[in-house]
Amino acid sequence: MSGAFTRGWYRLFLRTFPPAHRAEYGAEMLDTLLNDTSRRAPSPRETAGLLTAGFAARARAAAGETGPWWADGVHLGLLMLALANLAYGIGDHASPGWLAASAVLVVALLRGWALMVLPLALAVAFSTGRAMLVGAETTSWPPQFFGPAYHNWASLAPYGVLAIGAIALAAIRPGNLRARPLWWLVIPAAALALTSMPGSREYGETWQLVRAGTEGVLLLAGVLATAIARSPRWALAATIYVLPAVASPLTNPPSNAQDTGYWLTLTGLLLAMAATAWRPQPLPERRHPQ
Repeated sequence: MSGAFTRGWYRLFLRTFPPAHRAEYGAEMLDTLLNDTSRRAPSPRETAGLLTAGFAARARAAAGETGPWWADGVHLGLLMLALANLAYGIGDHASPGWLAASAVLVVALLRGWALMVLPLALAVAFSTGRAMLVGAETTSWPPQFFGPAYHNWASLAPYGVLAIGAIALAAIRPGNLRARPLWWLVIPAAALALTSMPGSREYGETWQLVRAGTEGVLLLAGVLATAIARSPRWALAATIYVLPAVASPLTNPPSNAQDTGYWLTLTGLLLAMAATAWRPQPLPERRHPQ
């Protein structure tokens, strides 16, 4: 295997580290990994080490950034809600106008544009809640511009949280919001791929498995990031995403053990994250003079 491939492989996984860390130590780390050998296969152990070390470095970097931790947590939680809204819009074969508005909201959150997020989040919340806010006749409004209209408060809970969170972000200094990595767009891309699969059923077993797996991986990553950096921002983000969704099974209990286990797993990961976030760090041992 060529040395160029091995170098490119390690350079790719070095991108798991924050940009500042790569700029300062990237070349040195790459030389150490190659160990002066121009031709050898990439090591699985070293690749896994890059992933875990890069994840830990990003968690510590996020916890050390300026600005209130709660704003970063709210920002991340709203991004997860907006991504879920876009994914379900794709799964519902929503109108181009609704998909465009949902996609622009995701992009605004990814870039940290709080003042642009606010009107979009309010528009999404109003559109989904228009039947309860204005009247049932609003469900006949032009479908090319409006999304689904829900008729109960439990279904509207995520969109209400999205609007409240957007107001809170706009109230602080918008410059404090950081841009999120574009890999988050894998979620709507996966929704589009699942929806376009030949013979796929709407919200079928494959969709549910991918959704549960994605949520589980992200929440587990939040638990690990919290354990590394001891910051409550990830617990707050998970609360914003999980609790509004839990409102639906609380009002309409799951009909089978699989759904019950799903909601209990999400709640358990959220509680684990919250417990880890506020767990005090051990104090260093004092050495008594001899």
